[in-house]
Amino acid sequence: MGEAEIIDPIVRTMVTWTKASSDPGGQLEENVLEITLLLRDLVRCSAFALTAWDPTRNSHCHKTLASDGYTEKTLAHVNDAFVKANRGFALAHRNDPRSLRWRDYREDWNFDFSETETAQEYLMPYGYKEGSTMCLRLPDGRYTGAIHMSWTSVAAATNERREITERFRPILATICDQLRTPQLLVETLAPDAYALVIAPTGMAFDLPNRTPGPYLGEGGALRQMILAKIGSGLPQRFLWPDENGACHRIMITPCHGDVCLVTEEATTWPFALSLREIQVLHLIAGGASNPEISQRLFISARTVSTHVEHILAKMGCFSRSKLAAMAASEGLLLAEDPSRRL
Repeated sequence: MGEAEIIDPIVRTMVTWTKASSDPGGQLEENVLEITLLLRDLVRCSAFALTAWDPTRNSHCHKTLASDGYTEKTLAHVNDAFVKANRGFALAHRNDPRSLRWRDYREDWNFDFSETETAQEYLMPYGYKEGSTMCLRLPDGRYTGAIHMSWTSVAAATNERREITERFRPILATICDQLRTPQLLVETLAPDAYALVIAPTGMAFDLPNRTPGPYLGEGGALRQMILAKIGSGLPQRFLWPDENGACHRIMITPCHGDVCLVTEEATTWPFALSLREIQVLHLIAGGASNPEISQRLFISARTVSTHVEHILAKMGCFSRSKLAAMAASEGLLLAEDPSRRL
């Protein structure tokens, strides 16, 4: 049985990202380690690097997920200057789904990779005489990263080993997908739930096959509020009223790579509370007294007392401290001080 014949059954037995994981970061590391070691053993390369591109970073730079054989200097070049300016990467990224070796560049484009800065300064001085780059794309065409390999012998980079590398493309593309964790989490939500990914830079991204909806979409009021407050301590779960006073449950989930998944689902106000009662509950949870609530919501003290009585009865509580604890534990707070919305 040849090398190529054993790939498919081995890859099928690997842990794959088909379900949401309680530890997606750990699952990523497990997949990277197992699969890249298997690929390296099958193609017998002298060095390799699996690099991922993060669309949320607004940069061409890649990051290394797994590597062996390359120096830190070489990896830094491969993840930055190589992807930005080397014609070999541009050809692999735009024109060809194959794992392109130096010889393929010469034969197909009359391009001598060995004369580039990458080869002259970062590969050949370490004894590498042949190499390959394969860009990784998901079935929908979205680019996620690349796998780079080098050999100290030109003859070692055979056609069969190139074909082996290409058969790993789907699973490597999935592993490199920096939006995979939020995508898996979204798949556990109701079909009519909306979602958005927000990067540490404040950039927002739609997820494949999941619309952000009118409020998380471009120009939406909820999106604008979250982007304005994302770095100032937003709760991970809160309730949000739209312009008609309807309730939306919002969750902000930190994901691998420092991005946040924001999900929004329309729902009824919990415990049959009204919007005004939710506002009063929010202020109670913040330690406000009835006179303070009266002043902040511009309602009478008697009205506040009535609201508090109704809230206690609806939520089955006998004290303000119990109300505050339930509001925090069950995500019943608002993202904004309700007195500022009036």
